[in-house]
Amino acid sequence: MNKQCGEIQKCLYVQGRQATPGEQKMLNNRAALIAQRNEVRDSQLDALLAALAPMEDIYAPQATTSDLGIVQNDAMQRNRHQLLKINRKSFDKKELAKHYARAERRLESLKESNAPYRQVQRLQRMMQGYQNMLALEQIVKSTDDQLEQMGSPRLMDSIPTTARERQLSFEKALDAHQEAIDNGYI
Repeated sequence: MNKQCGEIQKCLYVQGRQATPGEQKMLNNRAALIAQRNEVRDSQLDALLAALAPMEDIYAPQATTSDLGIVQNDAMQRNRHQLLKINRKSFDKKELAKHYARAERRLESLKESNAPYRQVQRLQRMMQGYQNMLALEQIVKSTDDQLEQMGSPRLMDSIPTTARERQLSFEKALDAHQEAIDNGYI
């Protein structure tokens, strides 16, 4: 139909005439199909934007090549805070992964079908946010594992907040210290 309509429009332009009723009907049918396709495309794009909305403001993990401990600690804490912020959001990660995969499959066709540019840009930003979330989870897990191997507390370990938790934490630290003394480490 596209090829036929293209030929009709070319002939109309070259010949400088109006379309015949049959030609006009075909051009109108094509226009109606395009409008219907655009309506479906826009509703699917809106659904993807709504599903991936929690990912819009997630930034890439902080990285550093500095040997300074304070700079490394700052990067680790920024990543930790960003991941905690993500974890406070209410969304199902499995559902989010499905929507991300669907967005990946649809992105090129959305661009080719002239979907609204700003919405496609926003979708790409959300998709990047999803990738950033995965990278944050990986870098924080890797950092946690390295800290644990060195005997330090993990980044994502909970900090005791209630009086009972603080008391248990204090007692645990005392027991560990006493055990170190008993074993001759101190």
